[in-house]
Amino acid sequence: MFLLVGIVGAMTILNGCQSAKTPPTTPTPQEIIKLRVSGYKAGSEIGAIPELNDQFMKENPGIQVIYEGMPGVPYSKYIKNKFAVNDAPDVIMLHPGEEHWGYAKLGFIRDLSEEPWATQFTPTALEAVSLDGKVYGTPNDTVVLGVYYNKDLFKKLSLQTPTNWSEFLAVCARLKEAGITPISIGNYDGWMTLVSLFAMGSSLIQDPDFNRKINAREIKFNGTWNEMTKMWFALNDIGYLTPNSTTVTMDQAQKEFTDGHAGMFINGSWALDGLLKANPDYKLGMFAMPAASTKEGTVLTVAAGTTWAINNKTKQLDAALKYLDFWAREQTLRQWTQTQGAFLTLRGAESDVPAELSEIYGFIEEGRIHEYLSNRWEQSGPAVDELMASVQGVYLDALTIEEMLTNVDDAWDRSASKGGGFR
Repeated sequence: MFLLVGIVGAMTILNGCQSAKTPPTTPTPQEIIKLRVSGYKAGSEIGAIPELNDQFMKENPGIQVIYEGMPGVPYSKYIKNKFAVNDAPDVIMLHPGEEHWGYAKLGFIRDLSEEPWATQFTPTALEAVSLDGKVYGTPNDTVVLGVYYNKDLFKKLSLQTPTNWSEFLAVCARLKEAGITPISIGNYDGWMTLVSLFAMGSSLIQDPDFNRKINAREIKFNGTWNEMTKMWFALNDIGYLTPNSTTVTMDQAQKEFTDGHAGMFINGSWALDGLLKANPDYKLGMFAMPAASTKEGTVLTVAAGTTWAINNKTKQLDAALKYLDFWAREQTLRQWTQTQGAFLTLRGAESDVPAELSEIYGFIEEGRIHEYLSNRWEQSGPAVDELMASVQGVYLDALTIEEMLTNVDDAWDRSASKGGGFR
């Protein structure tokens, strides 16, 4: 009995001591940082972004990436408006060249020159994201513009890939004779015609001083682009393009091509992943747009494809820096470029060239390349936007080619007079 009372008493004393102590607190979960990321990769062109974002969040469990993507035309306007109301995302994908430089000039994006990864990229790639010797983003990939073609269809019709404009027209004629649309194109927003003209322009705009002259307004589009645009719209007049293309979206045009109803599809290498996913059994290749009169005159259009930048007013700077550091890794960029039909921009890193792009890789090795035409235009945004709008007027017989080019010149001059520039 004494032993029992002693034990009970001891337990009572012990419980009393415990109750006198501050009760244990439950650890509060780590606050999740929400990182807003926006880009012009969406739909069939989104590539590895979802998988890479998942990988980043797995490595950084305290950060939630909220990605918003939309096509390039509305995206550029969306980002511009977001900056205007001080509500831009933390991390922004920007078009290389003048758009990226434009935001840097305005102080909207952060100087990243001191980041460790800044020296890992090739000097050529860094040009697309650098201004006055400072680095303002990551150049994620190098892409090309070219002509996708249906290999099975070409083989069936005994067609060879064309190397000059005459051969290209002959291929178009043979496809049309076979009851197949030669070139699938959607011009609902004019983007695909812009891409096609840029693919042609690398071979046809041969003045090495063109950018300086156009920026200085010593020359204008009406007077220098006329012949090239006439060559392009002649394809429509002959019936070599998708009929009524101003009512067709890019996704619809891509489906026409992957369903085997069209022989060719002009777009960037970034479209490759979406094309293959749409039809895994599809056999396709790509050749450089043969706009020149000779094989030797054909030049491939290349450019930095995507760039990441950081909003200078972000409240999530540490998370944003971690995100760009993640994207500067070779493993990340290799996975990204494989879904964009693109080439690595890292020093000493050898690209995995997709079999579908093997025909055009020789142009890169030989240096028969020209950068994206608008990269160095001081008024690239207004000029490009007007070009995409006005080409639709030509298709609808509402504008002549000269009127279209004059519209582009006028948009350029209006923007310059107001101190504008990028998109």
